[in-house]
Amino acid sequence: MDAEILLEKIEVVPGLVLPRAFANHWPELSQSKTSFIQIKTTPAAALTPGQSKFGSYPKLPLNFSYPRDQHGEYMFPLAQINFRELPPMPGYPRTGFLQFYISADDTYGYRFDNRPNDFRILFFEEADVENFQADFSFLQSTMGSESVPLSEPLSLQFELKEEYFGLGNVTNQMNPGISLEQIAAQYDEELEEELMTCAYDHFTPSGHKLGGYAYFTQTDPREYREEKEKEFVLLLQIDSDDKIMWGDAGVANFFIHPNDLAKKDFSKAFYTWDCS
Repeated sequence: MDAEILLEKIEVVPGLVLPRAFANHWPELSQSKTSFIQIKTTPAAALTPGQSKFGSYPKLPLNFSYPRDQHGEYMFPLAQINFRELPPMPGYPRTGFLQFYISADDTYGYRFDNRPNDFRILFFEEADVENFQADFSFLQSTMGSESVPLSEPLSLQFELKEEYFGLGNVTNQMNPGISLEQIAAQYDEELEEELMTCAYDHFTPSGHKLGGYAYFTQTDPREYREEKEKEFVLLLQIDSDDKIMWGDAGVANFFIHPNDLAKKDFSKAFYTWDCS
């Protein structure tokens, strides 16, 4: 079969079009399907304490000590997820508040010298925050820092979706069936390159999201971590866009073991970001 035929576009399911070389293997490729929650953002000057948001004051229990980094500095409130606002997704809580904090510095709390990263993940049940803090005036310098990835607060909207393939993900190697990379490798070098260029142009798992496959500008950090951490799944991904910038158009990811997620135990989750 010549290259022109193998590159012909075939719709394998509504809205998903693949080159014929990939479409011929759709029964195996379809086994890579996974669910995720897409996050859309909207600039918002006024945000309520309990709503889901990026870069705004969290809903913290009264008298709870606000997170500080290793240097004693107040951390930046990167994200708050109110699970009541999410569509149901297997393995995720249905209620409660999940909060992400990072250090307000040039590396956004990521440490390149084997020191622990400066980030915190907190989870509160709704009953924990019936009485909550209202005065965050102590965060004025943190919120106005130029060493944070957000330029302004954002409200969040959620939509349950499905995706395939997991390009660049360690977890894709554990999928049944076959990968796009394995299929492309069956052909000569020129066609292999065309197929993989098409794959990365159209099927990278980028964007803001909860769950699903992760996106990297370089390599999946789970590949170089302990064996058990290769089983970690994406908890939250915050990508770069016109309001968010991780270095030179990078992306940030938080990973957690599925068992810990089911137990609402976020103490062993890890954080990373990279850029090209």
